[in-house]
Amino acid sequence: MSNHSGWDKRYSNPDFIYGTEPNKYLCNTLKNLKPGSLLLPGEGEGRNALWAAKHGWDVTAFDSSSVAQQKALNLFKQHSVNVSYLITDIQNLTLSEQFNAIGMVFVHLERSMFAQAAKKLTGLLKPNGHLIIEMFNQNQLHLNSGGPKNPNFFVTPRELKTMFNSLTIIELKNEEVYLDEGPLHQGKAMVIRMHAVK
Repeated sequence: MSNHSGWDKRYSNPDFIYGTEPNKYLCNTLKNLKPGSLLLPGEGEGRNALWAAKHGWDVTAFDSSSVAQQKALNLFKQHSVNVSYLITDIQNLTLSEQFNAIGMVFVHLERSMFAQAAKKLTGLLKPNGHLIIEMFNQNQLHLNSGGPKNPNFFVTPRELKTMFNSLTIIELKNEEVYLDEGPLHQGKAMVIRMHAVK
């Protein structure tokens, strides 16, 4: 997320490179929760924020790419939903409020940066707030269905458990899934899915 110009270039594609349908794991988990305030880091073109706002969530999203933000805002306008969308990254995020839920969908950071982000995100959860993560695991490296190609941008379930050790883990596992999320997330993928509560 720190390579702003690289992400701007990627998102300059007129198509929605990750599609407009929400991430299945995120929306299936949110469906079981009472809607409240939701934070979406690295939200890109707005697909998850759109779904959540349509389903009663008060959504705050952010991304480092202004190009992605503009595509997202256009999407929200087309569907008549309101989402607060900030231009920032996790390292520079400053919010005074806390959230009922945080959804991290394919947000990949260098391992030490991810540990710092975990501490910040834990602090942004309200008591009894839910953290939902789907990200690629290291077995994704040899697949071409998306994700980083640098092994330092992957963490393991054990590392996630340590980074979020103040949360109660509801689910944490490696899974093989089939992605159909726009042109850049297509095909068999190896992911980590995590659901935890503060």
